[in-house]
Amino acid sequence: MHIEHLIYSAALAIIIGMLYSRATGRDPSWIIVISAFAPDIDTLACSMRSWFGVTLAVNGHVVHHGSFHSIGALCVYAILVGVILIPVGIRFWEGLLFAGIGFGAHLLEDALVYEISYALLWPFSNRIYGIGVCDYALDFYGIADTQVLIVGLILLAGAVLLRSRLDREWLSWNALRPQKFLR
Repeated sequence: MHIEHLIYSAALAIIIGMLYSRATGRDPSWIIVISAFAPDIDTLACSMRSWFGVTLAVNGHVVHHGSFHSIGALCVYAILVGVILIPVGIRFWEGLLFAGIGFGAHLLEDALVYEISYALLWPFSNRIYGIGVCDYALDFYGIADTQVLIVGLILLAGAVLLRSRLDREWLSWNALRPQKFLR
């Protein structure tokens, strides 16, 4: 569901970036898009086990796909990103907020798509949540679900149109100056 995460997080980043930019004059919404892929880092941890024989354990359990799909992982990730981005000129709480939004968007997207999802409320509960609005299948050239992709593209187009209408300077070269993204 990588392409879908990119499209949905981009739509979210466009809208949140517009609102945040209006309030502060800064737009670090790119953090949302990057952070939307962070929960799938557990796929890398699973691969490390098979490639190098390294086993990663969290809470006494071997990491498998889905181990980082939780509120506990969201909090740790958001704090780490907030600290890591300080030297780049992003304020701690901005990094924390935008990283949390991106990570949380991924969790919500997975819960909506997959009927049996993950223990989203870990460490508070090990109960597995999932809504499963559609039957997800890689039916678009084996890389995406057509239904989920179309809805995402509509949301992305709507976000681009809305921001272009309300923030006329958004797509101009002048809007791409570095201070717009940093302090």
